[in-house]
Amino acid sequence: MGEKRGLEEITKMKPMICERCGGVDFKDVDGYRICQYCNTNYRITPEDLPAKTSTIALQDDIRLLLQKCKDDPANARRYASLILDIDPSNSEVKKYLK
Repeated sequence: MGEKRGLEEITKMKPMICERCGGVDFKDVDGYRICQYCNTNYRITPEDLPAKTSTIALQDDIRLLLQKCKDDPANARRYASLILDIDPSNSEVKKYLK
């Protein structure tokens, strides 16, 4: 099923249950998940890793763009348009659209 690494089998990690012994206790070492009962190695793939989360602070972007509207009146309409793309109900930006 997998490649060979030394004498131990390497397979792509599917569920967190060892296919050889049914164990559920694993240790991650150098890109491999190793069953603590029978030492079977499973290669860790990107699908096995937890999903990364990110937070987008839109209010900070809006605040920055509003400041640019004040500091650069020649381009205020452009910045105001960007703000409305982020927050169409923003009432503070309307004074820069005149």
